[in-house]
Amino acid sequence: MLRFAEEILILVLDEGRGDLVASLPRRSLDLGLAGAVLMDLALENRIDTDPERLMLVDATPLGDQILDPTLAEIARESQSRDIRYWLGRIADQGDQVRGAALTRLIERGILRSEAEGLLSMVPSVSRSRHYPAVDGPPVEEVRLRIMRVLFSDNVPDPRDIAMIALANACGVFRTILSSEERAQVRDRIDLLTKLDLIGRTMSLAIEALEAADEPPPKSRPQKKIPVVPGLPLLGNGLAIRKGLVNFLTRQYRELGPIFSIRVPGRRFVCMVGPEAASFLASHGKAVFRSLEPMAELHNQMDASRSIVTMDGVDHVTTRKAQAKGYAARVMNDRGTEVVDITRAEIAKWPVGKPFEALPEVQNVIAEQMGYVMAGVSPRGYTQELSALLGGLLLSAAGFPRVMRLPRLRRARSRACELAQAVLAHKRKVGPRRPNPDFIDLMLDLREADPQLLPETNLNLTVLAPYMVGLDTTASTFAFMLYNVLKRPRLMERMTAEADALFDEGLVSGEGLRRLDVSRRAAMETLRLHPTSPAVLRTVANSFEFAGHTVPAGTLVMVGTAVGHMLDEYFPDPEHFDIDRYTKDRAEHRQRDAYAPFGTGSHRCLGSELVPLQLSLTMATILRELTLEPLAPEYVVRVRSFPTMQPVGFRIRVVRHRTHNAPTAGQLL
Repeated sequence: MLRFAEEILILVLDEGRGDLVASLPRRSLDLGLAGAVLMDLALENRIDTDPERLMLVDATPLGDQILDPTLAEIARESQSRDIRYWLGRIADQGDQVRGAALTRLIERGILRSEAEGLLSMVPSVSRSRHYPAVDGPPVEEVRLRIMRVLFSDNVPDPRDIAMIALANACGVFRTILSSEERAQVRDRIDLLTKLDLIGRTMSLAIEALEAADEPPPKSRPQKKIPVVPGLPLLGNGLAIRKGLVNFLTRQYRELGPIFSIRVPGRRFVCMVGPEAASFLASHGKAVFRSLEPMAELHNQMDASRSIVTMDGVDHVTTRKAQAKGYAARVMNDRGTEVVDITRAEIAKWPVGKPFEALPEVQNVIAEQMGYVMAGVSPRGYTQELSALLGGLLLSAAGFPRVMRLPRLRRARSRACELAQAVLAHKRKVGPRRPNPDFIDLMLDLREADPQLLPETNLNLTVLAPYMVGLDTTASTFAFMLYNVLKRPRLMERMTAEADALFDEGLVSGEGLRRLDVSRRAAMETLRLHPTSPAVLRTVANSFEFAGHTVPAGTLVMVGTAVGHMLDEYFPDPEHFDIDRYTKDRAEHRQRDAYAPFGTGSHRCLGSELVPLQLSLTMATILRELTLEPLAPEYVVRVRSFPTMQPVGFRIRVVRHRTHNAPTAGQLL
């Protein structure tokens, strides 16, 4: 039998989103999970309750990771407390309860967590509507049981009555039933919740806590959204070019989390900071639309749409398929290939002569992505792909005429030539099995639903991993090189870590997980140079944010990375400090503060893959080469538009390192 907390999570699973329903407030869910834990402890005769207090009956642990932490807290408490106190206290630990319950649902083969953390019911459970048997016969899935009870006169099981009382108290039925359905079963819910003493006690306490959390409505005049002063014609364009995140952070400090800016040809309402990141994650699907701000990106490629402009079910379906191609397992399974590709590319770097880092890094990353994602090298196309991506982003930013330039028209033609070469290669060699790559997954998706991925969209879909690698991943790696070369002691630690990895032989997933210093250096680089510092959206449905109404049709910029530069979250935020990510400090764990890949339903698909790729690539370079440290006073110049890149950053190889351990290629 599942615990109440597990069944509540199944009840509120939105398989269309691959997550828990967005419309249920987090606090309501946390209170529901707290009530579920206490209800199970009561049924296990570990606690007892009355209206005045909660009493410990038996402190013996149950061997249950969901219930035992709360039981231990109750046993340690010296004062007599009522049930409302314990509900509030456990609800404050809602993340831990939710994590433990989801982990067990996955371990029991009821849910599965796919790449990017997307949740779905295991197909056998979804089709049979029964949980797999553990210590008895299979049990009907909770939603099927609850709906049968609500929409019939059948005599319910006492456990289902308790579940209905709990779900009703924390607002679950408001999220999974329509208003007409709720009206139809309201009397039935009222009747059932009176039949179970424990459920009734919990629901009354939860309702009281929720009422206390809701401030009385206030009628207030609508405030005008602050406007950031700018220059004639140029508006705030020049200030943004000097650094988008720093610009948005300054305005956040001066004006708060919402303000209006102007750039040539466009006006934006900016929502920034942790508050905006939280709003995007919890309400983005309901109020924002992705199509208009980025439509030119796919229009210029003669495609009808792309994943960055999709919303709704089509976006979720496409994202699930693409996420598998960007999953962490890709680097775990194919790390040896990435190492060999990296070694082959850096062997071409000159010794003793400074050279610009970014173009060479782009070659490394492009080769990695080409082979890992598609099985085809982009050699000979790298410059055109980079130019095309820059042109497409400028076009999407409001300058579509730039794509008429002859060099960009040639770049588009050459890029399409590469896409067709990749498709021809796949037709010839067939898919990689049993571990398909990104292009295999996209061709499977096209075969399953040609309307979702029509032939006209294939070129852009095939080119996406190449261009993303050339832009965001390569730029981030160049910034990582800069940060490491500025700190010789850090470079020594990372070199020692790399040597330990390669002295073991072939790269393994376990070995990658031991690259602790490199991982934290990558995370700090991503904080200072996030791959997705802000996203553009169109408001589909009017909403209120920070006391201001944002009307439908407004073009919004959501600055999710502003939290990176706030010293209340990251002390001395301009300082590069990899110890922010140790277990003791864990600054990145603060809610909505760290979002280098964006947040919400359009969070960057590479959030799992890229940190591993950065760490392994850096480890390979430090294993093979001795690089000259940068002068302490050197500060890299940064280009912020259309994407963040280092400008004129040069490095020098001092020598090739020698070591006795065999290379990955020799071990194969």
